[in-house]
This record gives sequence, C-alpha cells and structure tokens, in this order.
Amino acid sequence: MNDYSYNTKLEIPRLFYDSISNMPIEKCQVCNKKIVETDSEYLIEKVYRKNPVSGNMEVMFEYAICFACAVAFVNSYSAQSKENLHRYFNEHLAGNFTQFFNKPIRTEMDVYDQLSNCAITGKKVSELEEYQIVGRFKGGFLKLEEPPFVIGSGSMDEVTDLLSNETINNMDDFTGRYLTGPPEFRDLFKSPRRRPVLI
Repeated sequence: MNDYSYNTKLEIPRLFYDSISNMPIEKCQVCNKKIVETDSEYLIEKVYRKNPVSGNMEVMFEYAICFACAVAFVNSYSAQSKENLHRYFNEHLAGNFTQFFNKPIRTEMDVYDQLSNCAITGKKVSELEEYQIVGRFKGGFLKLEEPPFVIGSGSMDEVTDLLSNETINNMDDFTGRYLTGPPEFRDLFKSPRRRPVLI
C-alpha cells in the first residue's frame, strides 16, 4: 500500500500562515485573486533571516502568488536564465530527491521535518543565518505530491548568479511592486545581497 494513502490532504501548515495575522494568506499578491476560497493553485514563499540582536529567525518577506501569475512571471525570464536554472536544479536536486523529496508527509510535523534541511546542500536550517521556504497549495491544502522545500543563503547566491541582467531587472520590478517588508530589510532586493524569487 502506498504510504501516502494515510492522508491525501493536509491543511495549510501554520509555518506558511501570514506572519502578522497568523492566518492563512487569502489573496494572490499580484492580482488580488482570492486563492483559498476559490480552490486555486498557488505558491507561498517566505524568506527568514536571523536577527543579530535576539538571535531569532524572523520573516523578512512573504507572499502568495496564484499559478496564473506565477507562470506569467516565469515567462518573463530570459531564455538564458531559464536554461541556467533548469540545469542548476537538475544537477543539485537529482542526488537529493530520495532524501528530501520522497518522504511521506502526513502531518504538520512531517512538514517541519521536510523543511529542516537545505534541499541543495543538506545543511541543517538551524545552522543557517538566512533561508527561503517555498510550498505549493490548492485552496486550503498543501499539495502533498509536490513537497515544500528550503534553500539556504549560499544556494540563493548561486541561483542569483545564474540570472541574466534582463531577468534581474524583471525580478527587481516584481519585488518593488509587490513585496513589502520592514525598510531595514530592503537590501534583500538589492545587489550584492539580492534574493531570487523562487517561483
């Protein structure tokens, strides 16, 4: 019997809730479409950075984007960037597929376990100063067949280096228009610490 038969649906884990309201994110950041109540497919991305004073990991920015808007954004990538990213993730994730992407997810605790290591390097999240998490959802549920993943800051830098100037300009436009956060963390979207949007 397939292990996933224990649970075919898992409600949105609290880790992916809006960090201010502590409720599920209800709208696409780009088009404002209601994503939970319309049973839409969408992605949620969050970037965490360690506060140098408290030592706690804090959310620097977070957003949900519906599948249609995500596809439109990815289509704005240059052909060079698409090719580079495809090759990078194929090379770095292929060897980690069984370890990081083939574990059964039945409970919210399984999600935390899934997100305890960088999917690229295998480094523990507890050892990272900064990282991004990405999950795919449909309505009020996590898509179990496409597990969420973590990418640490070192891997984020490598991904950014693969992007063409055209793609970086498009990404800058996207982050400037749609992503908000504390003013002190706006350097996340500027060179040399620019963070890729992992749609």
